[in-house]
Amino acid sequence: MRKFIIVLSLFIFTVSGIITFKALGISSTNTAIKNTAKAPQPKSPSSDEAVESGLRAGEQAANRALVDELEATIAKLEDKLSNNNKEMQGNAGPGTSRDKAKVLSVLGSGAFSPGQFVLNEDLAAAVKALAPEIMSSPDHRVIIEGHTDNVPINTSVEKRYEDNMELSFLRAKAVARTLTENGIPLDRISVIGYGATRPVDSNKTREGRIKNRRVEIKLVPGDREF
Repeated sequence: MRKFIIVLSLFIFTVSGIITFKALGISSTNTAIKNTAKAPQPKSPSSDEAVESGLRAGEQAANRALVDELEATIAKLEDKLSNNNKEMQGNAGPGTSRDKAKVLSVLGSGAFSPGQFVLNEDLAAAVKALAPEIMSSPDHRVIIEGHTDNVPINTSVEKRYEDNMELSFLRAKAVARTLTENGIPLDRISVIGYGATRPVDSNKTREGRIKNRRVEIKLVPGDREF
């Protein structure tokens, strides 16, 4: 596309030069015609002035026509060049859909019981259903973010993790394991545990805490930070 724009710009420059050359050629030809017209025999001052006025008017009209033609041609080419630039920016510029992270799913609203990170059958099926869409975007990474509410981990000796940060990581890891079991390469997946640091609702209510216990699955372009 860049080569096309460069060629188009050179074409505009060439057209301008050709039309300008033609305008100069017409001017020179008109001058020669005036000199030839005067050669055969002397004419009265009034007749000479009339001839010169007619030639001058014809020259101006021809030059004006060439200028109008040039301006119209350049306007068309510039419009086409502008459209091509907009198309390039739309296809590759920042802020397009190809450059943005896409949230594939949010496993929350009761998906995880307090202190739990194992996926039940329904959750596993929901994660499995995402595999085809992930495979259709091979140039994107899969970011799996685990989240918890802010309720402290039970200090029971039976606990399997230290704190909410570790619990959130284990939830995300459980989702990642299910994706790999369904054909997603492990090297495409990044797992992050945020603990209770990114709530989507208030932890002061039971309903808010349920929403905060979640896992978010995102697709991110391979060259983007997350």
